[in-house]
Amino acid sequence: MTQSSKPEPETITEWFERGREFFKKPDGMAAIDAFERVIDDDPGYRHPDGDNPYFYLGKIAEVEGRIDDAIMHFTRALAVNQWDEESLIGRGSCYTVRKEHVLAIEDFEKVLRVPDAQRRVPKKNLLYGIAENYRQLEEWGMAVHWGKLALEADPHNERHRQLFKEVSGKSGS
Repeated sequence: MTQSSKPEPETITEWFERGREFFKKPDGMAAIDAFERVIDDDPGYRHPDGDNPYFYLGKIAEVEGRIDDAIMHFTRALAVNQWDEESLIGRGSCYTVRKEHVLAIEDFEKVLRVPDAQRRVPKKNLLYGIAENYRQLEEWGMAVHWGKLALEADPHNERHRQLFKEVSGKSGS
């Protein structure tokens, strides 16, 4: 059965699943339409797996380079679930792009507060993101601290080595 011959979703969960299906294809416009339908029916909707439509709208906006819209959607996703790791990381990444490094660091640090056993995102990536934001702020001591933690978490990662080498040289460490 082709997509065009599928019946229109009847429930909010079916609309959400349709949005994710189009998101994965990718068919951004159809995904946006489906997720907006979910939001129209229930602005606080959370799928049983914890996902919500605002996260996907944020990812679409981020990929399209609409950073302000992405931040807005990720923020709305966090209003539905304040511990949504993917939305915190998405918003933190957008803040990094906008050079709002303090806000990016706050989002990445919040994800770090999720216990290791429950966190889905590798700790080393968060440590690197924090170090990179401090590097861009030219706060060399903090960049060295977080860069060292990132390197310790993944000692064979060349990107982590380069960052640590650069910030160590800048700080005189």
